[in-house]
Amino acid sequence: MSALDSTLSVLFLILSYLIGSIPFGLIFGKAILNIDIRQYGSKNIGSTNAIRVLGKKIGYLVFLCDVLKGMIIIILLKLLNNIWQTPIDYIYYGAMAIIGHCFPIYLGFKGGKGVATSLGVVIALTPLPFAILMVVFAIVFYTTGYVSLASTFATISVLITVWLLYAFGTTNSGFLNSFIAKPTLTLSIIYSLMSVLIIVKHFKNFKRLLNGTENSFKKKKTKD
Repeated sequence: MSALDSTLSVLFLILSYLIGSIPFGLIFGKAILNIDIRQYGSKNIGSTNAIRVLGKKIGYLVFLCDVLKGMIIIILLKLLNNIWQTPIDYIYYGAMAIIGHCFPIYLGFKGGKGVATSLGVVIALTPLPFAILMVVFAIVFYTTGYVSLASTFATISVLITVWLLYAFGTTNSGFLNSFIAKPTLTLSIIYSLMSVLIIVKHFKNFKRLLNGTENSFKKKKTKD
């Protein structure tokens, strides 16, 4: 790896972290409604709390921006591939964005849980795990109404799918083969670390689930 390659890689890694650190939930809450999202609901800056506190329109905007944080540098580098090809795995840039979201430098390293930003990374790098996680998330969320539970099961589904692809995936090129492409060992390991981080970040939610105090988006049926 040349000195230029090393320098550019470091700069893009730093940029990924800085972009990942942007607290869109806090920014949109203050700019649009003059609300500090950290003072309401779960006090988390992520999109789930944003939907509850700021409303669906702003909350979904926060979600979209948080997803894009995990994708933007990876997509940019793929577009620049003919000009400069990164000497390190794309997953490193995604990982830095996730770390930025969970531990943002702008907020004293107190951030979100990394679910939406991790989703952006998965969309950009691994289409089949993305498709499976969406199905798993939809099923669990529809049946329980708990975002935390749906996110956890979706995270586990990605972890399992990636390691199955690492064991049995193809190395052939082509559009269809990209869905069952064998990921690198680096990607598989970092996905595992991402999964652990997301699960650890949800420990408080698990306690509330056990206590029956976790917030649910599922409407409770009223008795006649």
